[in-house]
Amino acid sequence: MDERGGAPQTAAMPNSRTLPTVGGPDWVPRPTPERIVEPDGTVHTGWFERPFLDASLEHAPVVHPLSGLRGTPFQALERIFRAQRLKEWHYASVVTDKVLFGCAVVDAGYAGNAFAYLVDRATGEKHEYSALTPAAAGVTVAANSVEGTTRIQWPGFGVLEFHNDVARGERRIVAKLQGRKLFGARPPLVADILLRDDGRQPAPIVVVEEPAPGRWLYTHKCYGLEAGGHVRAGAIGDEFPLGKGLAGLDFNRGYRLRETYWNWAAATGHALDGTRIGWNLTAGHRPEKESVPEANEAGDSALWLGDECVKLGPVRFDYDSRDLMKPWRVRDEEGLVDLAFQPAGERAENIHLGVIVSRFHQPYGRFHGTLRSRQGKTFLFDDVYGVVEQHFAKW
Repeated sequence: MDERGGAPQTAAMPNSRTLPTVGGPDWVPRPTPERIVEPDGTVHTGWFERPFLDASLEHAPVVHPLSGLRGTPFQALERIFRAQRLKEWHYASVVTDKVLFGCAVVDAGYAGNAFAYLVDRATGEKHEYSALTPAAAGVTVAANSVEGTTRIQWPGFGVLEFHNDVARGERRIVAKLQGRKLFGARPPLVADILLRDDGRQPAPIVVVEEPAPGRWLYTHKCYGLEAGGHVRAGAIGDEFPLGKGLAGLDFNRGYRLRETYWNWAAATGHALDGTRIGWNLTAGHRPEKESVPEANEAGDSALWLGDECVKLGPVRFDYDSRDLMKPWRVRDEEGLVDLAFQPAGERAENIHLGVIVSRFHQPYGRFHGTLRSRQGKTFLFDDVYGVVEQHFAKW
């Protein structure tokens, strides 16, 4: 899951999307300040070494249709509107030799959303669960990405929780989701998965950026975390010791453009030489009526080679928008990433609630290709299971 400004293209030819960034081999993350936003409204932007303990954006100088009311007798109305404009989510995926499990809790202000799905890697069979709640009822997102609990409990869906305790070096995903009766029957899903994460090994990608004036985004992502536990829905499931599963984390918080469009690719597995690898690759664009934002160093595309996080520049997605089940190709400008993706299935969602629209397509399947370090080492891989995504949203 990711975000950049933009609108969907409907052209029949294969799509190419590029996210502008700048940088080079000497990129290094900055020390992380105590908070993202200082009391005077100063916002720290860039690539940072560690996640923020104070990840609030409440005092950021946000630009929105009612921002002119700030500091006036009507500022209470402005605060209410601004709270509805804040979008945040917590996503995680876990892959083993047998299954892919993905889940997320989303607070979009006007509405809450949650989903989970479990895929049998051998057969492509999938069970999927989702909930949509008014005004994000039943949804709580942790105050930051390293401690506290993100949770949803909703009738007909069940309970999904992300417990975060990076000080102790662990996270836990707990799910007790209900099966659907009558039409679209499916079995209940139960999961209890421990993720090993001390915030350092592997190193995360942590960025704060301003993709448009007054639109602040905070992202914490990491792929290649060791995982262990169990997950099952009917005949699909796995029980695996710590380290036999690998996981990815995606924590997002920000004031997004009214319309956003992005491509995304994410996976974790092992290279042919046994090195633990992973990637989070994003690209998007702005509506044609708006100018493309200046290149900045805060893009969140990255790859993981063992415990090392390698920040990337522009990323290109080539695929056929008429048929997302055809092969995809994902590459970066620097020549460090060359991925071929063959979909095995797809998770899709089409939500239209007037003020909120989400046209979401997330094929899942197998990657093969090449990763390279900036020191010149090459990592070949085959059959790394993960996802790609095409998403248009009105927030």
